[in-house]
Amino acid sequence: MRILRLISAADSGLNLKQIAAAAEESTTVCHRLLHTLVHEQMLDKDTDTGRYRLSSSVVQMARSAQNQNPISKRTAHFLAEITRETEDVALLYVRDGDIALCIDRVEGVYPITTTGTQIGTRWPLHCGAGPFAMLANSNDAFIERYLRGSLTQVTPKTVTDPTVIMRQIRKVRTQGYAVSDGDLFDHVVAVGAAILSPSGEAIAAISVGAIKSRYDQNRIKKLGERLRDAVQGLSRAF
Repeated sequence: MRILRLISAADSGLNLKQIAAAAEESTTVCHRLLHTLVHEQMLDKDTDTGRYRLSSSVVQMARSAQNQNPISKRTAHFLAEITRETEDVALLYVRDGDIALCIDRVEGVYPITTTGTQIGTRWPLHCGAGPFAMLANSNDAFIERYLRGSLTQVTPKTVTDPTVIMRQIRKVRTQGYAVSDGDLFDHVVAVGAAILSPSGEAIAAISVGAIKSRYDQNRIKKLGERLRDAVQGLSRAF
């Protein structure tokens, strides 16, 4: 599993020596494991470069995982609906430890779109509308621990000051939605709201966004309230 994760994180694949070094295992052990993964059609090996890459079977498994995920199932209709309403990209995130993981993406019809976040993309929780909505709706102990850690500066506008982040968290909790303005991607605005568990903690978040010129304060407020109301209904389903 560690080998699969290592190869998944490498855009152009990895060769045997690179895998052994990253996995901190001998080349003999890694060669045996790689042989098994290729045999089971989880990996493909490029005979010219010796690099291993994820196979198309993994894509099929990922799609099955998405189809089986109860959050994906219960949000699919709304993602399609909000995309039709806004014509912009809608994203579904879940929290994976200290990371926001995108598990669904629905394209809008507006001709200029943002491509930075795709299914499988992982972001820190302190930037981006969807991730931040989940952070703001986490319990106080988790937030305190998270803010004591290393806060990545993704863009020049990413806020990494824990005091400022806490102020933003209080605002998100009050208004019911988060706004991202260039802190994850330059010149991109997004609005996001968290889906809550029965105990009141974030289990997922939906965000909608596009280039900054499409989002003035009036549209941000209207979309934020639309998402806030929608996720309240979705939260009752869990």
